[in-house]
Amino acid sequence: MNHTFDEPVDVAVIGFGPVGATLAALLGRRGRRVAVFDKSDQIYPLPRAFALDHEAMRTFQELGIAGALATHMTPYRPTIYQGADGKPIQHFDMGPSPYPLAWAPSYTFNQPALELSLRRAVGEMPSVSVHLGHEVVSADQADQDGEYATLSVQAPDGAPAQVRARYVVACDGGTSPMRKRLGLGMKSLEFDEPWIVVDMHVNEDMLDCLPATNIQYCDPARPCTYVVGPGTHRRWEFLLLPHEAAHREMPHDAIWALLSPWLAPHQARIWRAATYRFHAVVLEQWRQQRVLLAGDAAHQMPPFLAQGMCQGLRDALNLAWKLDWVLRGEAPDALLDSYGTERGPQVEDTTQTVKRLGLIICERDAERATERDRGLRAQQGGEVRMQLRQSLLPGVRHGLIEDEHGASGTPFPQAVGRIGQQGAAQMMDDLLPHGFLLFLRDPPSREQFGRLAAGLRALHATAVCLGDAGNLEDLVCLAEADGVIARWFDKQGCGAALVRPDHVVYGVAADPDGAQALLERARIKLRQ
Repeated sequence: MNHTFDEPVDVAVIGFGPVGATLAALLGRRGRRVAVFDKSDQIYPLPRAFALDHEAMRTFQELGIAGALATHMTPYRPTIYQGADGKPIQHFDMGPSPYPLAWAPSYTFNQPALELSLRRAVGEMPSVSVHLGHEVVSADQADQDGEYATLSVQAPDGAPAQVRARYVVACDGGTSPMRKRLGLGMKSLEFDEPWIVVDMHVNEDMLDCLPATNIQYCDPARPCTYVVGPGTHRRWEFLLLPHEAAHREMPHDAIWALLSPWLAPHQARIWRAATYRFHAVVLEQWRQQRVLLAGDAAHQMPPFLAQGMCQGLRDALNLAWKLDWVLRGEAPDALLDSYGTERGPQVEDTTQTVKRLGLIICERDAERATERDRGLRAQQGGEVRMQLRQSLLPGVRHGLIEDEHGASGTPFPQAVGRIGQQGAAQMMDDLLPHGFLLFLRDPPSREQFGRLAAGLRALHATAVCLGDAGNLEDLVCLAEADGVIARWFDKQGCGAALVRPDHVVYGVAADPDGAQALLERARIKLRQ
């Protein structure tokens, strides 16, 4: 017997992994009606993704789960690349605090714990329904009115059902059945290497015997990665040699042979071991009519910058506010085209950086590895210097930004501070409304602020200034405790910044009068 969900939803999300759950939660916080479908009825119990960055933590802060994650993550350790001679050739770290987004730039974490926190957050949202054990088996792009996509869903008892949705977002993984049904192609970014990833729980008395930092062993005989996780969790990744690459699984005795320089079998237990092809691909077309793709369904990259899941979370944050604006009638459907316009090049830029690191790591020729080491050390003046890991990540270069300034398309900083003089200092995002924000370095005059009013209303934007603005109504005064925004303005040489709901800088202006024109240009571009 066919069953049709009683009411259509705003968005149907296919896949309830970290990206799908984050998107559902972001939409749910905006009051959108969301239905989530996942063919599995439980969380995958083993670790896969292993690292989060500060942009991901800022998203989890918005969802109210950052505190719950604290016991399941640890700041990312410095990473040392060791050359063929065992000596450093590169050094990456996060730099000193205060951090620009308030969170440490990188963390390692426990993925099952993260997914549990996300699902609990989604479960508290009355406008979001979750349907586990339900597999989406087909999708029709338009119903008879042309306003909805129709999904055919198979319930756990085998009964078919249908759901209508204004938009569908497929977060259904690297093998994405939805991507295949739509015939959407993936562009190869020309990287393909076989590796085995081994997650270990190490006996506590052995933790101090292992390296305290993350190490990338760029040994041409066997490239290997070692990463420190939270608690007793440690991860090793080994490049597979040609005679090993064809096997889907590696026997435990062979895994222990790989681990023998660090551990014996009685000193740890294998939590998970999985072979992968580390490859780089990205969608050629991110949207087909009412269906959009996100996460691994849209892109995959090697793990050398720990950005795989983080990029999927950027997809969710980019897409959530745009779907909300379109569904509210504040912007035309064409706004959703900017999702792929922005994310496609950003993912490709990130992947090119990852590939560059991968070519350093995966060099198998001993002579070329020696030359590689010599060249990298020479580039640093003969002394290996610390590089900021977060400086390797590109911003948005196309789409809904003004690209005349280098700050455009990058994350706006998050200060720690207070509104007014009362209360303890908090992270800025917890103090301000979610939406467009116009930041002003200096308090405007009453006349200047009055001229901004129409532009602020058009974008439903909140104006924020540093310092005391007197008694100007509707102007939020932020007293920051760490000076990160003041330093940002000094570095960028501007006096105003328009920030999108996903914390991305739309554009900057010299002063409040320039901000008036900036608001008007954003209004026009947003509604084109």
